[in-house]
Amino acid sequence: MRKIIFIGQSGDKAVYYNTRTKEALVADKSALLNTEGARRSNRGIAPLIAIFSLLGLLGGFVAIPIFSGLRYNSGMVPIFILCLSFILFGFIWMMEVALYKGVKRVQGATKKEFKEAVYSNLFWENFSEKKATFAKMLAFMIVMLLVFMTTIVIFAAAIPGTIDSFNKQEAFDIQIFFSPLAGLFPALLYLFLFQNNPIRWLLAVRKYEQGKVIFREEIEKDKENDQDPKPSL
Repeated sequence: MRKIIFIGQSGDKAVYYNTRTKEALVADKSALLNTEGARRSNRGIAPLIAIFSLLGLLGGFVAIPIFSGLRYNSGMVPIFILCLSFILFGFIWMMEVALYKGVKRVQGATKKEFKEAVYSNLFWENFSEKKATFAKMLAFMIVMLLVFMTTIVIFAAAIPGTIDSFNKQEAFDIQIFFSPLAGLFPALLYLFLFQNNPIRWLLAVRKYEQGKVIFREEIEKDKENDQDPKPSL
């Protein structure tokens, strides 16, 4: 698990939380990251997701000339795997750049920046109360479990079944154009586990609600106190 996790946005900054030192951090945000509130869609990431998905679908259309009498053949297998991999790794790379591009140049964040990042995060979209609770953690755990189970089914049955239909030269089915999108589920699982884990995010928010997050103001105040000359005896 990564030490520094993404919390949200504050203006043109990306806000983070150091899970080891409990510090609030801030850095310049990536151009791919452009959310502006809990009830507004992500205008930077969503179009790119659509592009990756579209390219995956186009990969299916490229395979059409390989058909013989509108039947699959084994020559479609590498094209299918390539489209699947493109969507999977393309999505992971895109989210890594969007969320963590400037993480190596972080500095202390103010309490105001952290608060804005927390309460504008899209994780709150389906909740009326913006408070970190066990019920919300349980809800996200269920979502993550469903994504995990779907990913298992995809790798255990859907992908092998599709490849098998190519090798058996079965009749063409329009659903083949959507099959590369199966790569989104393992990508989402990776996102939830390692890039933007909602459970770890809620735990960080809980620390903030308990007053256990260290902000830039506190660090600067401690430095000033250390620099103040001690009175001579």
